[in-house]
Amino acid sequence: MGIKSIYLLDFGILSGELGWFIPDPAGWTESVVEKKPKIPVWTDIPVTGAVIEHSDGIVLMDTGSHPEAKKVWGPVWEVFPMTKFTDENRLENQLKLIGLKPEDITYVVFTHLHLDHAGQAYIFKDLKTPLIAHKKELMWATYLMYLGKAGAYQPVDLEALKGGAWFTFEGEAFELLPGIDLLFVGGHTPGSIIIKATTEAGNNYLFTGDFVHLPEELERESKGWLLGDVDEYITGLRKIKLIARRPRTSLVISHDPKLWEKYPKAPKALK
Repeated sequence: MGIKSIYLLDFGILSGELGWFIPDPAGWTESVVEKKPKIPVWTDIPVTGAVIEHSDGIVLMDTGSHPEAKKVWGPVWEVFPMTKFTDENRLENQLKLIGLKPEDITYVVFTHLHLDHAGQAYIFKDLKTPLIAHKKELMWATYLMYLGKAGAYQPVDLEALKGGAWFTFEGEAFELLPGIDLLFVGGHTPGSIIIKATTEAGNNYLFTGDFVHLPEELERESKGWLLGDVDEYITGLRKIKLIARRPRTSLVISHDPKLWEKYPKAPKALK
Protein backbone atom coordinates (compact mmCIF):
# COMPACT_ATOMS: atom_id res chain seq x y z
CA MET A 1 0.00 0.00 0.00
CA GLY A 2 1.18 3.52 -0.71
CA ILE A 3 0.30 6.52 -2.87
CA LYS A 4 -3.06 6.12 -4.53
CA SER A 5 -3.43 9.49 -6.26
CA ILE A 6 -1.79 12.91 -6.54
CA TYR A 7 -3.80 16.07 -7.12
CA LEU A 8 -2.26 19.33 -8.34
CA LEU A 9 -3.71 22.48 -6.79
CA ASP A 10 -4.11 25.84 -8.53
CA PHE A 11 -3.26 28.78 -6.26
CA GLY A 12 -3.43 31.47 -8.96
CA ILE A 13 -0.87 33.37 -11.03
CA LEU A 14 2.17 35.36 -9.90
CA SER A 15 4.09 37.71 -12.19
CA GLY A 16 7.68 38.91 -12.13
CA GLU A 17 10.59 39.99 -14.26
CA LEU A 18 11.97 37.04 -16.19
CA GLY A 19 15.47 37.78 -14.92
CA TRP A 20 14.47 36.49 -11.47
CA PHE A 21 14.20 33.01 -12.96
CA ILE A 22 16.72 32.73 -15.81
CA PRO A 23 19.81 34.90 -16.41
CA ASP A 24 19.55 37.75 -18.93
CA PRO A 25 16.73 35.96 -20.77
CA ALA A 26 16.35 38.39 -23.66
CA GLY A 27 19.47 40.53 -23.48
CA TRP A 28 17.53 43.34 -21.83
CA THR A 29 19.92 44.16 -18.98
CA GLU A 30 21.94 47.34 -19.30
CA SER A 31 24.77 47.00 -21.77
CA VAL A 32 28.19 47.79 -20.28
CA VAL A 33 29.24 49.34 -23.58
CA GLU A 34 26.06 51.10 -24.73
CA LYS A 35 24.74 52.09 -21.28
CA LYS A 36 21.23 51.75 -22.69
CA PRO A 37 18.74 50.03 -20.36
CA LYS A 38 16.35 47.71 -22.12
CA ILE A 39 12.65 47.26 -21.36
CA PRO A 40 12.19 44.53 -18.70
CA VAL A 41 10.50 41.31 -19.80
CA TRP A 42 7.85 40.01 -17.40
CA THR A 43 6.38 36.53 -17.21
CA ASP A 44 3.35 34.93 -15.56
CA ILE A 45 3.91 31.76 -13.56
CA PRO A 46 1.40 29.50 -11.83
CA VAL A 47 1.43 29.17 -8.06
CA THR A 48 0.73 25.55 -7.26
CA GLY A 49 0.70 22.85 -4.61
CA ALA A 50 -0.21 19.19 -4.42
CA VAL A 51 -2.18 16.73 -2.34
CA ILE A 52 -0.69 13.24 -2.10
CA GLU A 53 -3.30 10.67 -1.12
CA HIS A 54 -1.46 7.89 0.69
CA SER A 55 -2.88 4.82 2.40
CA ASP A 56 -1.27 6.07 5.64
CA GLY A 57 -2.42 9.68 5.43
CA ILE A 58 -2.96 12.73 3.25
CA VAL A 59 0.02 14.98 2.55
CA LEU A 60 -0.30 18.60 1.41
CA MET A 61 2.72 20.07 -0.35
CA ASP A 62 2.88 23.90 -0.09
CA THR A 63 -0.05 26.24 0.51
CA GLY A 64 0.15 29.07 -2.04
CA SER A 65 0.00 32.82 -1.42
CA HIS A 66 -1.88 34.74 1.26
CA PRO A 67 -5.44 35.59 0.08
CA GLU A 68 -4.83 39.25 1.04
CA ALA A 69 -1.36 39.39 -0.53
CA LYS A 70 -1.78 42.86 -2.03
CA LYS A 71 -2.58 44.23 1.42
CA VAL A 72 -0.06 42.30 3.54
CA TRP A 73 3.01 41.83 1.31
CA GLY A 74 4.06 45.47 1.32
CA PRO A 75 6.76 46.47 -1.23
CA VAL A 76 7.23 42.85 -2.35
CA TRP A 77 3.88 43.15 -4.15
CA GLU A 78 5.47 45.57 -6.62
CA VAL A 79 8.09 42.95 -7.49
CA PHE A 80 5.92 39.81 -7.44
CA PRO A 81 2.24 40.75 -7.79
CA MET A 82 -0.42 38.06 -7.76
CA THR A 83 -2.11 38.87 -11.07
CA LYS A 84 -4.76 36.18 -10.65
CA PHE A 85 -6.26 35.09 -7.34
CA THR A 86 -9.95 34.44 -6.77
CA ASP A 87 -11.98 32.47 -4.23
CA GLU A 88 -11.35 29.43 -6.45
CA ASN A 89 -7.64 29.67 -5.58
CA ARG A 90 -8.16 29.63 -1.82
CA LEU A 91 -6.71 26.50 -0.26
CA GLU A 92 -9.96 25.35 1.33
CA ASN A 93 -11.74 25.59 -2.04
CA GLN A 94 -8.97 23.71 -3.84
CA LEU A 95 -9.27 20.94 -1.24
CA LYS A 96 -13.03 20.94 -1.66
CA LEU A 97 -12.55 19.99 -5.33
CA ILE A 98 -11.25 16.60 -4.19
CA GLY A 99 -13.69 16.17 -1.33
CA LEU A 100 -11.35 17.23 1.46
CA LYS A 101 -11.35 19.76 4.29
CA PRO A 102 -8.29 21.25 6.00
CA GLU A 103 -8.82 18.97 8.99
CA ASP A 104 -8.43 15.94 6.68
CA ILE A 105 -4.78 16.80 6.01
CA THR A 106 -2.34 14.59 7.93
CA TYR A 107 0.88 16.48 7.15
CA VAL A 108 1.78 19.82 5.55
CA VAL A 109 5.18 19.78 3.84
CA PHE A 110 6.90 22.97 2.68
CA THR A 111 9.40 22.83 -0.16
CA HIS A 112 10.51 26.15 1.38
CA LEU A 113 8.85 29.02 3.23
CA HIS A 114 8.67 31.82 0.67
CA LEU A 115 5.51 33.90 0.38
CA ASP A 116 3.94 31.88 -2.46
CA HIS A 117 4.43 28.57 -0.65
CA ALA A 118 3.51 29.27 2.99
CA GLY A 119 0.82 31.92 2.54
CA GLN A 120 -2.25 29.90 3.48
CA ALA A 121 -0.66 27.59 6.03
CA TYR A 122 -2.18 29.61 8.88
CA ILE A 123 -5.29 27.47 8.36
CA PHE A 124 -3.49 24.53 10.00
CA LYS A 125 -2.06 26.13 13.13
CA ASP A 126 -5.14 25.69 15.33
CA LEU A 127 -5.72 22.23 13.87
CA LYS A 128 -2.29 21.21 15.21
CA THR A 129 -1.48 19.64 11.86
CA PRO A 130 2.22 18.70 11.65
CA LEU A 131 4.14 21.35 9.68
CA ILE A 132 7.26 19.88 8.09
CA ALA A 133 10.28 21.71 6.67
CA HIS A 134 14.03 21.27 6.55
CA LYS A 135 15.60 22.58 9.76
CA LYS A 136 17.81 24.99 7.79
CA GLU A 137 14.77 26.52 6.14
CA LEU A 138 12.84 27.29 9.31
CA MET A 139 15.95 28.65 11.01
CA TRP A 140 16.89 30.84 8.05
CA ALA A 141 13.39 32.22 7.53
CA THR A 142 12.94 33.21 11.17
CA TYR A 143 16.50 34.58 11.40
CA LEU A 144 15.95 36.90 8.44
CA MET A 145 12.56 37.96 9.76
CA TYR A 146 14.03 39.02 13.09
CA LEU A 147 16.81 40.89 11.29
CA GLY A 148 14.14 42.80 9.37
CA LYS A 149 15.45 41.41 6.07
CA ALA A 150 12.76 38.83 5.35
CA GLY A 151 12.34 39.66 1.65
CA ALA A 152 10.40 36.80 0.06
CA TYR A 153 9.79 35.34 3.53
CA GLN A 154 6.72 37.19 4.73
CA PRO A 155 6.38 38.00 8.45
CA VAL A 156 2.59 37.71 8.11
CA ASP A 157 3.05 34.03 7.18
CA LEU A 158 5.71 33.18 9.76
CA GLU A 159 4.06 35.01 12.66
CA ALA A 160 0.80 33.17 11.95
CA LEU A 161 2.61 29.84 12.35
CA LYS A 162 4.48 30.69 15.56
CA GLY A 163 3.66 27.96 18.06
CA GLY A 164 2.41 25.61 15.36
CA ALA A 165 3.10 21.86 15.35
CA TRP A 166 6.51 22.18 13.68
CA PHE A 167 8.62 19.15 12.81
CA THR A 168 11.95 19.62 11.05
CA PHE A 169 14.47 17.20 9.63
CA GLU A 170 18.20 17.48 8.98
CA GLY A 171 20.51 15.90 6.46
CA GLU A 172 20.03 14.87 2.86
CA ALA A 173 16.82 12.85 2.94
CA PHE A 174 13.81 11.88 5.02
CA GLU A 175 11.14 9.30 4.18
CA LEU A 176 7.89 10.84 5.39
CA LEU A 177 5.79 7.84 4.37
CA PRO A 178 6.64 4.83 2.20
CA GLY A 179 7.03 6.23 -1.31
CA ILE A 180 7.29 9.88 -0.21
CA ASP A 181 10.88 11.09 0.09
CA LEU A 182 11.88 14.62 1.10
CA LEU A 183 15.27 15.44 -0.45
CA PHE A 184 17.44 18.39 0.58
CA VAL A 185 18.85 20.45 -2.31
CA GLY A 186 19.33 24.03 -1.03
CA GLY A 187 20.39 26.24 -3.92
CA HIS A 188 17.38 28.55 -3.99
CA THR A 189 17.05 28.97 -0.22
CA PRO A 190 19.28 27.37 2.45
CA GLY A 191 16.65 24.74 3.27
CA SER A 192 14.93 24.12 -0.06
CA ILE A 193 13.79 20.56 -0.64
CA ILE A 194 12.33 18.58 -3.52
CA ILE A 195 9.83 15.74 -3.10
CA LYS A 196 9.89 12.35 -4.82
CA ALA A 197 6.60 10.47 -4.82
CA THR A 198 6.19 6.91 -6.12
CA THR A 199 2.62 5.79 -6.70
CA GLU A 200 1.09 2.34 -6.34
CA ALA A 201 0.83 2.33 -10.14
CA GLY A 202 4.64 2.46 -10.33
CA ASN A 203 5.00 6.05 -11.53
CA ASN A 204 7.53 8.47 -10.05
CA TYR A 205 6.85 12.20 -9.73
CA LEU A 206 9.59 14.61 -8.73
CA PHE A 207 8.30 17.94 -7.41
CA THR A 208 11.05 20.54 -7.81
CA GLY A 209 9.57 23.31 -5.64
CA ASP A 210 11.43 26.51 -6.49
CA PHE A 211 14.76 24.79 -6.86
CA VAL A 212 13.79 24.78 -10.54
CA HIS A 213 11.43 27.61 -11.48
CA LEU A 214 11.35 27.18 -15.27
CA PRO A 215 12.07 24.20 -17.55
CA GLU A 216 14.71 26.28 -19.39
CA GLU A 217 16.94 25.96 -16.32
CA LEU A 218 17.45 22.26 -16.98
CA GLU A 219 19.20 23.00 -20.29
CA ARG A 220 21.02 26.16 -19.20
CA GLU A 221 21.92 24.83 -15.75
CA SER A 222 21.67 28.39 -14.56
CA LYS A 223 19.20 30.43 -12.51
CA GLY A 224 18.53 34.16 -12.45
CA TRP A 225 18.46 36.53 -9.46
CA LEU A 226 16.74 33.95 -7.24
CA LEU A 227 19.87 31.81 -7.12
CA GLY A 228 21.08 31.34 -3.57
CA ASP A 229 24.06 28.94 -3.66
CA VAL A 230 25.59 28.05 -7.03
CA ASP A 231 27.40 24.92 -5.75
CA GLU A 232 24.23 23.47 -4.25
CA TYR A 233 22.29 24.49 -7.35
CA ILE A 234 24.53 22.76 -9.91
CA THR A 235 24.90 19.67 -7.70
CA GLY A 236 21.16 19.46 -7.07
CA LEU A 237 20.29 20.09 -10.70
CA ARG A 238 22.51 17.22 -11.81
CA LYS A 239 20.88 15.01 -9.17
CA ILE A 240 17.44 15.90 -10.53
CA LYS A 241 18.58 15.10 -14.08
CA LEU A 242 19.80 11.68 -12.99
CA ILE A 243 16.55 10.89 -11.19
CA ALA A 244 14.57 12.05 -14.24
CA ARG A 245 16.38 9.46 -16.39
CA ARG A 246 14.72 6.64 -14.47
CA PRO A 247 11.83 4.84 -16.17
CA ARG A 248 8.33 6.20 -15.58
CA THR A 249 9.63 9.36 -13.92
CA SER A 250 8.13 12.81 -14.49
CA LEU A 251 9.30 16.23 -13.31
CA VAL A 252 6.64 18.54 -11.93
CA ILE A 253 8.06 22.07 -12.07
CA SER A 254 5.54 23.94 -9.97
CA HIS A 255 6.03 27.37 -11.60
CA ASP A 256 6.26 26.08 -15.19
CA PRO A 257 4.18 28.54 -17.28
CA LYS A 258 2.95 25.56 -19.32
CA LEU A 259 2.29 23.32 -16.32
CA TRP A 260 -1.47 23.09 -16.93
CA GLU A 261 -0.85 22.01 -20.51
CA LYS A 262 1.25 19.10 -19.22
CA TYR A 263 -0.68 17.98 -16.14
CA PRO A 264 -4.33 18.12 -15.07
CA LYS A 265 -5.64 20.27 -12.23
CA ALA A 266 -7.63 18.86 -9.34
CA PRO A 267 -10.10 17.19 -9.23
CA LYS A 268 -8.36 15.14 -11.93
CA ALA A 269 -5.56 13.03 -10.53
CA LEU A 270 -2.09 11.75 -11.36
CA LYS A 271 -1.74 8.02 -10.81
